Amino acid sequence: MTNSAIKRQRGATLLVSLIMLILLTLFAITGFNLSSVNLKITGNYMMEKRMEAVAQQAIEQLISTKTAFNMAPAASTICVNGGLGCVGGYNVAMAVPKCAYATTAKGYSKKIDELALEDTTWEVRADVADALTGAKATVVQGVSIRLLAGNCP
Repeated sequence: MTNSAIKRQRGATLLVSLIMLILLTLFAITGFNLSSVNLKITGNYMMEKRMEAVAQQAIEQLISTKTAFNMAPAASTICVNGGLGCVGGYNVAMAVPKCAYATTAKGYSKKIDELALEDTTWEVRADVADALTGAKATVVQGVSIRLLAGNCP
């Protein structure tokens, strides 16, 4: 190259290199931000599903008790996955089970203590929240249970 060719360049390569470096830096920053947002979305979805599973487990525990569907069902709190005093677990608020309807059970001719059997359908609702992450879930489930007549108010 001649001396005149060197004098004409005047730093164009440096300017182009700086622009390319800035663009690559912006692409890298955008990539990190997108991965961070995706990680937060995935974590929130995981906690939501965990709270739904905890609420479902509480409903299963309620269904397993004998007194949950008696003449005067009451609201309750069930501890799931916790120790004494529900340490390390979740307190699930169980609403009063609501009896949707009752029909006479078919196929039974014998009465127990002069009471007939009924097929009842109940609506059970569980609400749970995680204090650490703020994740909440509400699960409403229908339950069919055969009970003595008169248990469905």
